Amino acid sequence: MESAPDPIETTGTTTEPGPDWRVEPTGWTDQLTGTDGPRLWERILSSETARVKRYHVHATVVLAELTGIDRFSAVWGADAAGRLFVQLARTLAVEVRSSDHIARLGLTRFGVLLIETDEVAAINFVERARAACDRQIRTPDLVSVAFGWAGPTAGVDLRAAVDTAADRLAAEIAGAT
Repeated sequence: MESAPDPIETTGTTTEPGPDWRVEPTGWTDQLTGTDGPRLWERILSSETARVKRYHVHATVVLAELTGIDRFSAVWGADAAGRLFVQLARTLAVEVRSSDHIARLGLTRFGVLLIETDEVAAINFVERARAACDRQIRTPDLVSVAFGWAGPTAGVDLRAAVDTAADRLAAEIAGAT
């Protein structure tokens, strides 16, 4: 009997079980994906907010949410779900510049801080990242990636941009269901 194909494009990745994807990231680094964690994200937002205000440069926050992961895990197992998170982090890392930052912010959420990038350029990033993620996911009926983005308005903290990006992300998720 022929086995079902792996639901994730995992070229060059290990199949050994890693940390459990169902554990909320809390530290400086996310153990599952190797990306920055929520604590480092907050520190980076603070320092970049100061830089944006002082030098009047652009920065844009992008949030990416892996939706349907519970259904995916129920069908393919927790190990496959964990590999999906790692693959998503790698896919986002390929799409950003070395000056940008990627962090796993929550159970199913990633944040990307695009340094010296306005919202128009961020939309281009979002479309590239969306297409790259879609190529990696072989089960779009179970799981997908939604995006929200925002830049700060004049004199506004990047945390306010995170809130706006979260609102846009929620609207995209609501529109997809």
